[in-house]
Amino acid sequence: MKYLYTAPDCPKCETLKKKYRAEGVRFVERNADRIKQPEDEIDQEALIQASMQNMELPVEVNISN
Repeated sequence: MKYLYTAPDCPKCETLKKKYRAEGVRFVERNADRIKQPEDEIDQEALIQASMQNMELPVEVNISN
């Protein structure tokens, strides 16, 4: 499963979401504010990913089922 952390009015986020929808990529969208106070392991992974990309959005987390 792919999780996508986005923020309102984020052009890069909108572009990536449109691309995924056009390609039929399934994803769960989460508000990027969750990265600041992680609620679960997926949010914690998003924090790590965000740190590695200088806190730029969007942040993608891929979880294998």
